[in-house]
Amino acid sequence: MDRKNIILSLILIIFIVFTSLNFSKNLKKYLMASASFSINIEKTEYQAGDSLRLKIKNNFGKQLCFSTCYPYYLERKVKIWELYPYVECNKDNIHNGCIQDGKEKAFELTLPKKGEIEAGLHRLAIPVCITCSPDQIFYEDLIFHSNEFLIK
Repeated sequence: MDRKNIILSLILIIFIVFTSLNFSKNLKKYLMASASFSINIEKTEYQAGDSLRLKIKNNFGKQLCFSTCYPYYLERKVKIWELYPYVECNKDNIHNGCIQDGKEKAFELTLPKKGEIEAGLHRLAIPVCITCSPDQIFYEDLIFHSNEFLIK
């Protein structure tokens, strides 16, 4: 083989390796995008003290578990998303039920009363544990966010 063929062969090998790595990276992004955990709030506007209904759908590919103390956090958008302060939990923070892959659960919660919550754009932050076992202390692996809603 002459030098020109060797160089062309090396360029071709580099191109094939680069293309296959890029394809692998794009495939991984696609697979992660198809794995999802959705939190859908029923309405887009609420008053302080209203009941808020939400549905959680787990297509993440794994069981996802929630905290007994802090199953959700309420966040308000000022310039950035700010977490409302929470009182200290007086019980063991273990996981409080899980959603199996492919399942859906509906929940209802009561928003804080007027004076305890400010008007503006809000969302829920839901911490989940992927590797929790029953009666084990809850630890947060991931946080998922709901769609945004307005509190008047």
